[in-house]
Amino acid sequence: MSIEAAIGRIDQILAMQQQLVDPSAATGAGAAATATATAPVSASGYVSPLANAHVTPERIDQGVDYAGTGTLGAIGPGVVTNVVKTGSAWEGGGYVEYKLTSGPYAGKSVFYAEGVTPTVSVGQRLAAGQPVATLIPGASHGIEIGWAAGRGEQAYASAYGGGYTEGNPTAAGKAFSDLVASLGGPAGLTEGKPVSGTFS
Repeated sequence: MSIEAAIGRIDQILAMQQQLVDPSAATGAGAAATATATAPVSASGYVSPLANAHVTPERIDQGVDYAGTGTLGAIGPGVVTNVVKTGSAWEGGGYVEYKLTSGPYAGKSVFYAEGVTPTVSVGQRLAAGQPVATLIPGASHGIEIGWAAGRGEQAYASAYGGGYTEGNPTAAGKAFSDLVASLGGPAGLTEGKPVSGTFS
């Protein structure tokens, strides 16, 4: 286990202990918040990012598109690396990206974009299930969540996965959809189209 992963796990344990002592405890920027009670933790230490949202799955493309309301949580322990409150390259909405620090995808980056309002700051440590962004009710373009490239506001599919053609499912989008489904969230829709590109 890397030092970063060990620190992330320690932060998560401390946050859970704090939640037991004071369920209403708030955490400041840079602190790890508690895992949400409605998001069961899997054996990997990950939780569904959609556990506190009511969503309808839509297409799989660079990531997975959803429509709905609620709060998006962190999949697992991580560190916030990019936040754009509004006016992002993703339909002009918000954008938040974090790098996972433990579990099977440690080192990979995750993005939440489009109809979202980030609730975290760059450099903030996250615990599994910690709120990261809220969905903007009625956003015409919904939201998109998926694997990020870890640079700028780019999706993994565009930067490393072989490119992206508008509206077509990618291997990175499918891999993220499969992860969400394995954590109890709704999978995205391939709409009967072939999946292109790679994800590793």
